[in-house]
Amino acid sequence: MNEIKLSQFKGADDRERFAAALSYMRERPGMTLFVEPGEYVITTPLARETMNNAITGKFGTNPEDVMFKPDFRYDRGLDFSGHISSRIIADGVTLMIDGFMEPVSVRDCSGVEIVGLTIDHVRKPYTKGRIISWTMLDRDENTAEILVDFPENFPINPDIIYPRYCTYVPDKERFGKDFGIRSFTYIDDHRARFVLERSDKSFVGNELYLWHSFHSRPAILIENAKDTVLRDVTIHSQPGMGIVGQKAENILIERLRVIPSVGDHISTNTDATHFASCRGLLRLDGCEFEGQGDDSINVHTYYYTVISHEGERCRLQIKAPTGTHAQSLDYPEIGDKLELTDKKTLLSVGEYRVVDCRPDFEGFFCDVVLDRALPDDLDDYFIADPDELPVLEFVNCRARNHYARSILIKCRSALIENCTVSDVFECAVKIAAEAWWHEGISTADVTVRRCRFINCGRRLTECGGVYVRMDCEDSTTKAHGLVTIEDNIIECPEAHHGIVVKNTKQAIVRRNHIVSAKQNCCIEPGVGVLWTKRCVSVCAGGEYADNRGGGIPAGRVRCLVNRNQQKQ
Repeated sequence: MNEIKLSQFKGADDRERFAAALSYMRERPGMTLFVEPGEYVITTPLARETMNNAITGKFGTNPEDVMFKPDFRYDRGLDFSGHISSRIIADGVTLMIDGFMEPVSVRDCSGVEIVGLTIDHVRKPYTKGRIISWTMLDRDENTAEILVDFPENFPINPDIIYPRYCTYVPDKERFGKDFGIRSFTYIDDHRARFVLERSDKSFVGNELYLWHSFHSRPAILIENAKDTVLRDVTIHSQPGMGIVGQKAENILIERLRVIPSVGDHISTNTDATHFASCRGLLRLDGCEFEGQGDDSINVHTYYYTVISHEGERCRLQIKAPTGTHAQSLDYPEIGDKLELTDKKTLLSVGEYRVVDCRPDFEGFFCDVVLDRALPDDLDDYFIADPDELPVLEFVNCRARNHYARSILIKCRSALIENCTVSDVFECAVKIAAEAWWHEGISTADVTVRRCRFINCGRRLTECGGVYVRMDCEDSTTKAHGLVTIEDNIIECPEAHHGIVVKNTKQAIVRRNHIVSAKQNCCIEPGVGVLWTKRCVSVCAGGEYADNRGGGIPAGRVRCLVNRNQQKQ
């Protein structure tokens, strides 16, 4: 018998019952666990203590500085560590997490499949109230006071912290404009006054959300795992990211929903999904994202810093400016091809093979032996591992009303197709490499096809649709390979451009319909061969072009203006 039910297992609480079932399965590869529909509370004293410490300021004004470190103690809910070919069927099942923890850990295993599971929290990792009054204090300083009511399920306290905050506008069904909080005055558990900057009377009636963390553990961690499948999984809330993939191979995610629970408008505090140094095929199909505090998806490898070297031997470490890359040790595999990368341009200037790699999990570095000696002076270079990048397929997905970009691509093979993105603060799709974050690598063979982007670029308005660029010191670099942008519909009236292409050797931009943008498309001069066949109102090199015939070489754009469009 390869099928079991959760009801067959005993425990003092729901967490212990799941632990008993999963322990049984760990010793018997190929088993399926059926979980009876219902609500299951998953908690530990440590999880509740962590939550209380984060919310009340005992971890400081930014709990990430404490919680998002490799040595921080945390608990796991459902732990699949060491499993082989395990399957859990959890249709109609909700894990109610009481505290801050990692609800599901898929680590050091292969062939794990999770179907139908929902993750939510007893006490959300944010606090929600309603703004009931607004009073101007100082017109010159543009400050005002608001009175906020907090309901019974979101009580506050005098020590509550909020490193992030936002408003939700009910009649527009989206997050409101940026503002600042100068001070907080506690009245009682359900009322408080705030002094705001850059607000107005329109704030009355809006919901005020106070996030209590940037980063913590993800709802689902997939680490050092092969052939993981998630189907019909829902994540309503998490104090960190939704799904994190780290050094994993072959991930299939179908019909994932990272969305707020009914009546709320925040889901995860940061990214809905985030994949670092993964391999094989990464496919997300038919997924839905809403209300997260950062990207819908970010796919990348890392830029290593060489902290010491001698000949063909070197010590590598990720030295990002914050702790956001410090939870899992990243290291190359023997046989990987590494690229020596200029920090200023993010151009690859040499290739090496890994002969040996010895990760040090306590010191958080790795000692690597290469097939030949490195240059003497490496202060101006990163080392990147393009073999730690998956083939990405992000198809038939929807995302709406969240912060940052929606789709952030830093890989060498990616297809974004038949997706809809609306009401995000930055561009819908960003194809980039980022020296400052130490996230790379320069991209190639990225296609964005048959998508629709609506009301994107609401805050960072240079681009609303597809934005191709490098975030590095040298703004003229041409480090990206081929990017194809075709057959998309872009309606982003608050953005300066529908499409922006920079820092790219070659781009294909064709058959896109830019319904609204202040300027339609901006192609940086010198971008290789650009074909704009039947592209609607393309702005290249600062000039408009409507090319309904063949291609226009970049940097030699003719000015052809639509009859119904005025040149700006």
